[in-house]
Amino acid sequence: MPAAGKKHSRGELLSKLARLQSDSDRRKFLSRHTTLVRAEVVKKLSELVVEKIRVDTREALQLADAALSIARKLRRKENLALGLWAKANALYACGDNRAAVEHHEQALELYESLGLWKEAARTLSSSIQPLILLGEYDRAFQASERAREIFTRLGETRHIARLENNVGNIFHRQDRFEEALAHYERAYKALSEYQEWERVAIALHNMAMCLISLNDFSRSLDCYQKSRELCERYGMPLLRDQADYNIAYLYYFRGEYSRAIEMLFATRRSCEITGDAYHLALCHLDLSDIYLELNLSEEAREMAHEGFLRFEKLGLGYEAAKTLANEAIAYGQQGKTVQALERFTKAREMFAREKNLVWPWLLDLYQALLLFHEGRYFESRRLCAGAAIFFDQTMLGGKAALSHLLLARIALQTGDLPAAQAETDAAVAKLQRLQAPVLSYQAHFLRGQLAQSSGDRAAALSAYQEARKSLEALRSRLHSEELKISFVKNRLQVYEALVDLHLNGEQTPASAAEAFSCIEAAKSRSMTEMIFQSGQSLPLGEAGQSELVRRIRDLREELNWYYHRIELEQLRPEESSSGRLQQLQEKALSHENELLRTLRELPAHERENATLEAPADFSLSRLQATLPADTALIEYYSTGDRLLAAVVTRDTIEITPVTVVSRVVHFLHLLRFQLSKFRMGATYAQRFERPLLRATEGHLEALYAELIAPLRRRLSAK
Repeated sequence: MPAAGKKHSRGELLSKLARLQSDSDRRKFLSRHTTLVRAEVVKKLSELVVEKIRVDTREALQLADAALSIARKLRRKENLALGLWAKANALYACGDNRAAVEHHEQALELYESLGLWKEAARTLSSSIQPLILLGEYDRAFQASERAREIFTRLGETRHIARLENNVGNIFHRQDRFEEALAHYERAYKALSEYQEWERVAIALHNMAMCLISLNDFSRSLDCYQKSRELCERYGMPLLRDQADYNIAYLYYFRGEYSRAIEMLFATRRSCEITGDAYHLALCHLDLSDIYLELNLSEEAREMAHEGFLRFEKLGLGYEAAKTLANEAIAYGQQGKTVQALERFTKAREMFAREKNLVWPWLLDLYQALLLFHEGRYFESRRLCAGAAIFFDQTMLGGKAALSHLLLARIALQTGDLPAAQAETDAAVAKLQRLQAPVLSYQAHFLRGQLAQSSGDRAAALSAYQEARKSLEALRSRLHSEELKISFVKNRLQVYEALVDLHLNGEQTPASAAEAFSCIEAAKSRSMTEMIFQSGQSLPLGEAGQSELVRRIRDLREELNWYYHRIELEQLRPEESSSGRLQQLQEKALSHENELLRTLRELPAHERENATLEAPADFSLSRLQATLPADTALIEYYSTGDRLLAAVVTRDTIEITPVTVVSRVVHFLHLLRFQLSKFRMGATYAQRFERPLLRATEGHLEALYAELIAPLRRRLSAK
């Protein structure tokens, strides 16, 4: 019994020691409790550090400080080396890589002087990851080779298996993914035999990261899920949260936004509990990215701002700059130009300090867009021209095309039609080598506007039809970059322009039919974009649907994956590999072509669920054939502020302007206000029944006068 009591007492003392924040407090505490100044206590605390690293990094660092304080009291090299090794590992877990390397070096020197080669090799192996994060790749390889040599000489096969994980990390950081994967797979196999489940989980996590870069989504997801199961089973919450974060990231890349958002929020809550500051900040960054793509500007701004503060606190400049850029974009989407420009300027400075090659020019393009919308064309042109020169010299053809399109737009607004035409032609030349439907849409739409400005109706009609064709080729979500910075805010403008062109001049049945087809396509497209913007995955019907339908969904998700990977590759902190970028673009093009082929093979009765696109085979005659002889169909459509009405009967179609949208909106507002009075209760409604009825009828009569009266003579139907 006394021994048990003594053990409990020591445990309490260690717990108190671990909570102390300063070296002086720890020294005083150890002076009062000399029973803790023992070699076995240093060993026990070092073991606890390894356990706590995967649960609570802050507590792990406090335990390491306690171990080092005792080791210094003991004044023995072996104890001091162990304390330094423990603190190095805790510092790495907290993100202080330079300090971690310094502590590893001190521990290694002591172990070598004592001839403790196994511990020296362990220290070399542990130093690899912080060296990688500091960009010290040669030193990391040297450490791995020395560690392997020592472990091999000592016959330490278990430690060689552990080393494979760290060596794989060096190759992975250098984008040598196949070599990295081979090391991770060796580590996974050997460590599983030794039942070292924490390291097995890490190997699976590393394999998944490699497979992402190798574009193998299904195997990557499988590795993360296996890693997560091990973390749950063996109580490793930090690694579990990392797996959850990465699974959410995969779903985001595949365009499954709702699922990604749900998982990111859950992971954020877990990271707050475990103290994983890095992954907590990453959750905010990814949520801000998703919300920007869904045009949820306020949510994006909040997440980006919180992420920026957290990354700044961690000293991670690149990630902090990305979140600040997202906050600026969100402010821009909200029309808060001053706040947006302030943050763009600061983010640009941060990216320049990080020596990033692409982001500073991309932010110039963002700022140029904002200034364009503010009518500050001179400033916008200056920034955009610089961005265009930079992107013209890179493989980033989409961003180069976008820069030239914005320059063309500026020239059009300032009345310089020759310059606008030249910039548009430059953009079109870039786009001929790219598969970028949304940029092609913008280019052809701009060509239509230029032709219309110069009075060439035929050229305008041809350009608008090409723009419509490009828009309707968007069979997956829009690329996120184009969602953020496109200067064409209303992608349905092309339908409005076509309707206006078809109706200008003398209206014939053929021109009315063409205009009506555009109206139907616009409404269908509007519905599709609303569904995509909601962030919900599109349902593809029952499980019994055909293999083709399931393949279409898979192809869409894979396309989303490649679009995100391309964007990530273009904006990576280091100079991107042109070969890898080209490979991704080729794979995306291959998937787009396969999707088109699969859609063509799809039976008509399954197309509705699989495509959700404007019907290419819309037929006015088929619609008219379904109408009874005494029936007229009225459909309203707005172009700008003008409201049109299409009156369709079994034999005729006529499209005519009826009023302006603002008047209808005004009368609807009055009617809604009047109807809202009925919420005041039955007593109020009964007391003021007559005036309420008169006012309501008055508003309905006003709407009738705007919407029905201009058409009354055309309505011979019953």
